Amino acid sequence: MNWRAVGALLRAEWLTFSTYRTQTVLSLLALGFTVVPVYFVANALQGTMAPRIAQEGTQYFAFVLTGTMIISLVSSCISILPGVVQAGIGSGFLEGLLLTRTPWLTWLIGLSAYQILWALLRALLVMIAGWALGARIAGAAIIPGLFVLLLIMVLHWGVGLCGAAMVIAFRTEGPLRQIFVVGTTLLGGAFYPTSVIPGGLQVLSNFVPASYGLRALRRILLDGKSFAEAGSDLGILVIMTVTVCGLGLVLFGSALRRARVTGTLARA
Repeated sequence: MNWRAVGALLRAEWLTFSTYRTQTVLSLLALGFTVVPVYFVANALQGTMAPRIAQEGTQYFAFVLTGTMIISLVSSCISILPGVVQAGIGSGFLEGLLLTRTPWLTWLIGLSAYQILWALLRALLVMIAGWALGARIAGAAIIPGLFVLLLIMVLHWGVGLCGAAMVIAFRTEGPLRQIFVVGTTLLGGAFYPTSVIPGGLQVLSNFVPASYGLRALRRILLDGKSFAEAGSDLGILVIMTVTVCGLGLVLFGSALRRARVTGTLARA
């Protein structure tokens, strides 16, 4: 991995996005409009939901806050790479990168690094705003919680890598992002624990990566549990991350080789 090249691409992306200052400010202000309604709705439902979420924290506001944050991260991490590749094909920038000696994994990481860091910053600001409004977060669990958060992001970046391969092969990622965002929202335990999902649908929730990430994150961040106590969910999350990222690398490499052979990469 050429980290110098990653840094150069990260700086280039930062310079590009920093020119949209109004959009950046509005994006940050929008976080307040996300957290405040969640605060009032969650407090209204606290008495009803507290017994149901006992295994993942006792405060429904903090429970929903983490779910809201993860939905945003899942959507961002999946859409970044397909967007970067689509834009690169349309502008010819991608074809120019392929003429350099920089490995494709290096420039993929470099081109997506700024947006990933921005998504992480927004997620952390949501949690800080929630904490300011009274969300109970275990202070000693912040670093372990951040590790779980990064693991969730890497897994869905891998999903985005599969989407980027689809963009190269078919010029569209299809409904990939929507499937994972809807799955996370309805079956991943974003707003209610997966234990309350009806039987048949609860089986489907076992295939939603965010369900394991959210349970582990809440047990660590909200309940102050150790990695060992969240071990089963963390273990499955790690396996899924390795599997999805490995699949993404294989699919993207194959799609890129095929596009080079057929000469279709330059066709927008």
